[in-house]
Amino acid sequence: MGVGEVSVENNKPTLRDILRLGKLERLVMNYFLKHISAGEIIAIIELREEIKRLRDPELVPEFDDVIIELEIGKAINKLLREGFIEYRSGCYNLAKHLREELKKKLGDLKPGFSKNIEELV
Repeated sequence: MGVGEVSVENNKPTLRDILRLGKLERLVMNYFLKHISAGEIIAIIELREEIKRLRDPELVPEFDDVIIELEIGKAINKLLREGFIEYRSGCYNLAKHLREELKKKLGDLKPGFSKNIEELV
């Protein structure tokens, strides 16, 4: 590898990289750290309801369902582009390399259980 080149492996985000994300993206990542995988419709609905429950204006500009879902979609697309999550056959999944990192830290994925990202890194 030449000077200034980075291996493909190093370009993949780590659990620590979740800490640098914006507030909405971190909320979405906390959802996927907990659930590991979710159907796209269920994920949007559950995230929308969590945002409505929190009523935090730093997450979304308005609390209208359509606006919330639009903002969630933008956050999910960013996380897909950056390699934090994957999409296959109607499901969003925590990216494979993050699943592996989680397994190393916890022993298994522990789906359905909340995980504190600050404690994981």
